[in-house]
Amino acid sequence: MAPPVAPAAGATKADVRDQSALEQRIGQSTSVIMPLLELGAMGYVTWVFVYQICIQYLVDPSAELRKSSDVQPRRATGIALIVVYAILLLLLLLPWSRLLQVVWMKPDLVPLGDASLEKTDVTMSWLGEYDAYICDYQGMPLWCDKCHNWKPDRTHHCKELGRCVRKMDHYCPWAGGIIAETTHKFFMQFVFFTALYTTYVWITTAVILGERISKTGSRPSTWIGVLVIGVLFCIFSFTMSCMTGWNLCINYTSVEGIQRGGIQNIAMLISSTPERSSLPSTPSAHEKPPHNDDWPVLTTVQRGSGRVYVVMQTKSHEHPWHTSLMTGWKAVMGNNIFEWIMPIKHSPYKQKTHRGEFEWGELVYDMARQYEAQNPGVKLALLN
Repeated sequence: MAPPVAPAAGATKADVRDQSALEQRIGQSTSVIMPLLELGAMGYVTWVFVYQICIQYLVDPSAELRKSSDVQPRRATGIALIVVYAILLLLLLLPWSRLLQVVWMKPDLVPLGDASLEKTDVTMSWLGEYDAYICDYQGMPLWCDKCHNWKPDRTHHCKELGRCVRKMDHYCPWAGGIIAETTHKFFMQFVFFTALYTTYVWITTAVILGERISKTGSRPSTWIGVLVIGVLFCIFSFTMSCMTGWNLCINYTSVEGIQRGGIQNIAMLISSTPERSSLPSTPSAHEKPPHNDDWPVLTTVQRGSGRVYVVMQTKSHEHPWHTSLMTGWKAVMGNNIFEWIMPIKHSPYKQKTHRGEFEWGELVYDMARQYEAQNPGVKLALLN
């Protein structure tokens, strides 16, 4: 995903809006053009690999090839290669078609807010569902001034769509659009099976082309074209499958990976305090500084009727949602190998609970334990 382009010096708000609208049109146009080009490439590869290589060269070589170069029919080999090719192509097309279907439905878009309302007038009633959430320094949930609405945890604004997207990973024209919370699994399947399919195509084509060159001295341009397409797409899809798979395991999105190194503010609900005791006060600048191993407490705020939160801050490079590798993988891909392979149910597989929008990592629970230890008698809902 390309970084946002800064507006030119002296640009008016109208110019910025025009630039943003142009970026959206370009992004959405390429998300239609790229899949059509991919479909055309698959058709070309299928014609060359199945018809020219497997049928015309292996199953039923021409009389000229048999006579001049002693190329004999190898029907079993040709048919076996076609069967394997068909299986791999099917494994690729199933998640790709499912990915396109879900992407074009756009289920991960956050509703637009009312531009006529002030920020303080927009409802935050959804906060009452959770024991903790990502916030700013004052304990307010993150705000998008383009969509005029609050951003749920792990939500980011997509410039190609002009909308906030839940658990946005990146905008991928090759996959037909936005990769986010519900499409991440299908994208992982798509790039993995593309890598498998293209690896099979280019290795098989290279072996048979090498044999043909040694026997006949001819180098069909269509065969070379398939070899080049296979190698290029194999490199791209293999790299993407490795990067995507690793990010799933460590529970990062691509956007969060780019922002790695930053800090997060987390508001945690205080469920109870000691009797006849006021709420813990926010540490002042004159108090003894916290130990280096402590997470800083920023403030204590009240949201709604009787709901009080303490706002704590992570340290640099700490990820609030980091879990074990298998937990991160299963949260997106499913609980067994069948779900990992079949593009039926979309992610997330983890059921949302009162604890938060997503499953918190052990880091956040450690922060909550520290706060309770430093404030005897205070209980955080996250731990109870």
